[in-house]
Amino acid sequence: MKAKYLAFVLLFIVALAFDQGTKVWARHNLRPEGYPQSMGRREVVVPIRTVIKGYFDLRYSENPGSAFGMFRNMRGARTGLLVVGLLCLGVIGLWLYRLPNATPWLSGKLGLLAGGAIGNIYDRLMYSRVTDFIVWKYTGKDGIAHEWPTFNIADAALVIGVIAILIDWPRDRAMVELAAAENAKKPNDGDAPPAAKDAAAKEAPSVS
Repeated sequence: MKAKYLAFVLLFIVALAFDQGTKVWARHNLRPEGYPQSMGRREVVVPIRTVIKGYFDLRYSENPGSAFGMFRNMRGARTGLLVVGLLCLGVIGLWLYRLPNATPWLSGKLGLLAGGAIGNIYDRLMYSRVTDFIVWKYTGKDGIAHEWPTFNIADAALVIGVIAILIDWPRDRAMVELAAAENAKKPNDGDAPPAAKDAAAKEAPSVS
């Protein structure tokens, strides 16, 4: 397998498997019974697992919108976001196809994006909403706790992939151009350099 496809597949599998595995765990260990219909009842308490007190909790929620709760209450968000996700996968696939073979570092980042996108698309197709359970927060000097919108591993993979591409873009672009230039200099399969062809012609036995 070519290096670019190997890096893509490895990071894709890691992101997708970690995302779906943690979502299954969250649905079995953090999801209140009868959720979401039960959420209006006073006796229902959403389990919270504290990982780092004051900064990092695990708390179950379901989101019909996109990453970090965006478009949660927007009408038609599920269908629109599904279409957008599929279009993004098409762009990622085309980008991967057009990359030179010797670009595994960039292909791996595309694998993270694809794994994150597929993770949330699968949730929308199977459950009509995305499972979220990671909560980051901090308490300011005023004593008020500020929370980042609940998210999941797929969201994290998407954000990490995008940030990595943006940070490394100048270097990645230069390396892609260099790899493309080197590939262009190589002779096509079956084509030998002129000197080799001349030598082969001289060594070939003459037919009388």
